[in-house]
Parts: sequence; structure tokens; C-alpha cells
Amino acid sequence: MKRPWTWWLAWGLWGAFVVLMSATVIVDVATVSLQEEGESLTGDIGIVVAFSAFATVGALVASRLPRNAVGWLFLASPLFGTVAGFSGEYAYRAYVTDPGSAPAGSLFAWLSLWTWFPAMIAIGLVVLLFPDGRVPGRRWRPLLWAYVAFSVLGVAGAAIYPGPINEEWPGTPQNPLGVDGLKGVLDSASGAGAVAVLVILLATLASVVVRFRRSRGDERLQLKWMIVAAMLIVLHIAFTEAVPVIPDAAVNLLFALVITSIPIAAGIAMLKYRLYEIDVIISKTLVYGSLSVILGAAYVGLVLAGQWVFSAFAGGSNLAIAASTLVVAALFLPVRSRVQGFVDRRFYRRRYDAQRTLEGFGARLREQIDLGSLEHDLRGVVTETMQPAHASVWLRTGARS
Repeated sequence: MKRPWTWWLAWGLWGAFVVLMSATVIVDVATVSLQEEGESLTGDIGIVVAFSAFATVGALVASRLPRNAVGWLFLASPLFGTVAGFSGEYAYRAYVTDPGSAPAGSLFAWLSLWTWFPAMIAIGLVVLLFPDGRVPGRRWRPLLWAYVAFSVLGVAGAAIYPGPINEEWPGTPQNPLGVDGLKGVLDSASGAGAVAVLVILLATLASVVVRFRRSRGDERLQLKWMIVAAMLIVLHIAFTEAVPVIPDAAVNLLFALVITSIPIAAGIAMLKYRLYEIDVIISKTLVYGSLSVILGAAYVGLVLAGQWVFSAFAGGSNLAIAASTLVVAALFLPVRSRVQGFVDRRFYRRRYDAQRTLEGFGARLREQIDLGSLEHDLRGVVTETMQPAHASVWLRTGARS
């Protein structure tokens, strides 16, 4: 079967990403061996995993839905991010760890100045355009134009800002494209630009709310998949803040997995969103995510309080940990029940009301003996919980001979 040119373009860009990522890893390993202190291994692994997930899902979506800008944005973000990472590692080696060993160091140092910005800009555009690649309506088009205009200006400003390419690296050259006469203008514009970026970001989040409220059917299912990924990020931040004793290596790997959920959720939403009941996943994510944060914070608080109380006894620290573990284990089921009830009441009110109605009908059924009243109650329960267009009840009056 003949492939369209967009298919070849999508997978060609994915191949370029793989080559650049491989080169970045090689240069990073060689550079770290010469450094006294380098980035942690888990942090590097997390970046590779997250970038690979974004690029792969972007290639899949772009090759199958080439008219949808979301797939191309998912592909562009890790591609620019990898260019920035490779350029930074290459320039660091050329000017810091082994000066003079790598040619064209100034070019790669200049690339590292501004290529991170398109990577982040692409993700912001995904938030605005997901899932159909268009803004929620015509009134939101000025927001898209403002987003693109400020993005172009920001990238251009970073690319031509005069001065050392990296002030923290000794021996790095001046920006070869820096314009000295624009330094004052760029410095003055940075404050106004920051305010404009904040306004644009808030408007982008508002567009998501508007899109979700207007959505129906398949589009709402697609948006719910992205809501799951966003909730995972929020829960990860809350959990790591509530439980500060987690090792940095575990935090890095967990954050990489959480970030990876964004492209995975987008890929499922855009390609296979009909295969799963997303409401169940959202409910479980809210319940167990909130439960983890609550119990984790309770455990840390109990351990600290127990150590203070039992400090006068031998082995007070171990006693506090053991007692805290038992208390948290005992709290699991009642806290889970309360959190589940709160989530159902707040986010799934219709299902919560239906469940209460069925429980009430079950209690009446044990005491009801009149068939006429039972038929009336049953029809009312079915109408209230299922909301069918029509409901009928057939009762068999006699046994078969």
C-alpha cells in the first residue's frame, strides 16, 4: 500500500529524534565521566523515557491523523527538546570539560540558548488545541494568534540576546548573533512579556474549561483522558510535598512516569478512546491518589509526633514507626470509604443518587408484599436511575404445568 507523504514525514521526524536522542546520551555519558558532579542517572532516564513517549505518540497520531495539529506538536516538542539537550551537552564538553576537543562549539552553544522554548511552546499549544487541533470557537482565534506571536518574539529575543552564551561556563563565547543595541529593549520588554505570557496561559486554561463544558460524546471522552493525566501530575506534586522523605531517585522516576501519562492518555483518546470506560479510571485515580496523599501525610505526622512522645523510651524511633504503621493501616478502609463517598457526591452525583435510590429500594423490597405497590416502586426506581424513554413491567401470574 502506498503511504502518503505525511506518513513518511511523521516517521522521518521520529527517526531524527531517535538519532539525536542517541547522540545526546552518548555525549552525556562521555561528559559525565569527566565531570566531578553530574545529573543523576534517574533524571537522565526520566528525560529519555518522557521524550520517547511524546515522540512516539506524536508520530502515531500525525501519521494517522495528519490534519490534526496535536500529533505534530507532540512530535515537535521532544524533537526541539532533544536538539536543546544535545546542543547543551556538546557545548559543555567543548568549552568546559574538554576545551577545544569539539568543533563548532559556538554554534551548538547558540542553539542551546533558544531551542528549549519551542519545546515548551508546543506543549502549551496542545493544551489549547486538543483534541481536534482547533480552538474551541472563533472567539478564541485571537488567543491562538497572540500565543503564536509572543512565542515567535520570545524565541527571537532569546536567539539574539547579546552577551555570553552561558555565564556559568568559563570560556564560553559571546552570542554570535547578539545585537548589542537591542539589549536595553529586550530587558525592558521582559517584564511586560512575562505578564502577557501569564495572561495567555490563564486564557488557555479557561479555553479548556469552556471546551469541556461544551463537549459531548466522543470529544468529552477524549478530554477526560487528558484530565486523568493532569490529575496524576497534581497528585504527584501533592504526594511528594506531603511525604518529603522519598529519595530523589524515586521522585525522578515517578515524575517521568507521570509526565509520560500525558502522551499515552492523548494517544488513547485520539486513537482508541472507545475501548475503555474512562469514568472508572478517573474515579479510581481521584480516590486512591487522594488516599495516598492523606495517608502519607498522616504517616509522616504520626512518626514525628511518636518520636517526640516516645523519645524518653529506648528504641523510641522504632516504636513510633511501628505504631504509626498500625494506625495508618487501621485508617485505610474508613478513610477510603469517606473519600469514595466525597468523590461520588462531588463529581459523579448522578451515579451517587442512583446508588442511594437502589439501596432504598432494596430496603423496601424486603418489607413489601403488595405486587401493585412493588410494580410502582420498581418502575419509579428504573425511571429515576436509568432514565429510559419507556419502562414496562411484566409479571408472570402462574407457574407452568
